[in-house]
Formats: sequence, structure tokens, C-alpha cells
Amino acid sequence: MENRNLEKAVEIYTKLITGEEISAAVNVDLYEAYEGIAAVYDLVHMLLKKSNLKLYEYKQALYVTAGPDNRAFGFSNEDLKKAIGLRVNKELFLAYYIIYTAMLLFYKSSSDISVREYVRADELIAAVTDGMHAVSGEALLEVMSDTENESFKTIAVLWSELPETAGGDDGASLKAARGSKLGMIKLVFNFLQEQQLFFESGGKYYALDRFRALVQNYYDEARGRLYEILNEGGDTHAAY
Repeated sequence: MENRNLEKAVEIYTKLITGEEISAAVNVDLYEAYEGIAAVYDLVHMLLKKSNLKLYEYKQALYVTAGPDNRAFGFSNEDLKKAIGLRVNKELFLAYYIIYTAMLLFYKSSSDISVREYVRADELIAAVTDGMHAVSGEALLEVMSDTENESFKTIAVLWSELPETAGGDDGASLKAARGSKLGMIKLVFNFLQEQQLFFESGGKYYALDRFRALVQNYYDEARGRLYEILNEGGDTHAAY
């Protein structure tokens, strides 16, 4: 029995880290073993903990994400620049801010029940622009360190200098690229689609269950200093 439980736990672990679905609809036997056999449940969590991975459940499905500084399963800054198609750190930090803004368009906190199904690129551009104006305001400058202040200024200048679209292109035909606001949005969301967090249809980015699972379970734990700064600034940036 112990060997059988170990084999089942290893099979669950292996499928999770290779991106296979385990849910009440797919790999049902594994999902039921995880849910119904205490020894399997404990072994799976032990394996994940040793690998610095975190497991979340959402709508009767299991999801894993890398813990902090997980070099085996996570991304370093250099890895992310290559994966998204960026060259310098300020572009990467802008990409982080775009992702953070997108998250807040769906959820203001992890306890929110989001009814929004999708977000459009133009909505993201407007929200990021509003956010950049807010982080440059006096209320937020008072709660930021000099280093944080300079970092926000750098990405705010980068964003402000980007045209809405590349010359001669409309939104539908514009390729994902670093040379415009819309191009940056597309670069970031191409990456998020590769990570099975969103899918795009008709110019709309729809949130997938994996995204919702991570936000609802991981957001409060991982929101970090950016969240603290924006909330310490008070109502100036309450929506972002």
C-alpha cells in the first residue's frame, strides 16, 4: 500500500510539473487519489515543498507555481527578458507593471470574485498610463525610497515615450514589439498565453482558470513592495 501511494504521488507530481491537467474531468483517478487518500496528499505536498513549488486548487483542478527564487522551475530576470522578447531591465520592469495592472483590472484583492471575463489592449494602455501618472504623484513619492522613486520614473518615462502604435499600423495588424505601447502589451500577453494564463480572441484577452487560481491563492502572499507603495499612497492610486 505504501509503495502504491508513493507511485501515485510521484505520478501526480510528474504530471503537474510537466503542465498536464489533473482535475475532476482529466486524469480523474489521480485527482481522486489526491483528494481522497491522505497519504498521497501528504506525499505530493512533500515533493512539491522539496522542489520549492506551491499547489493551488481551483474549480476542482490542481495548479502549481514556482516559489520564490526557484531556479529550476521559475524564471530569472534574464530568463524573462528572453521569454518575453525584451532587451533591458527597464523594459522588463515595465512588463511587470503591465502584468500587475492587468491583474488589478480583474481583481482588486484575492478575496474579490471577479465577473470580468476579458480585458482589451486599449483598456490596459489606459490603465497603465493612469498608473504611471499616479506613481509620479506627490502622495506616492513620500512613501518610496530614492531607489524606488528612480525606478518608477524610469519606467514612466519609457512608457510615455512609446507611441500608441507603430507608424502606419493599426491595432489589429500590429505585431508584438517593443516600439509602441500596443506592441508592448502584445509582447507581454503573448508570454502570458504561453504560460496558459490567458488566451486572445478578437482583440480581447480572456483570463483562464490557471490565472484565476494563481491570483485568488497567491496574490496576497506574493504582491510585494509594489502593492505596499500603491496602497500607502492612499486614494491617489486606489484602483491600481
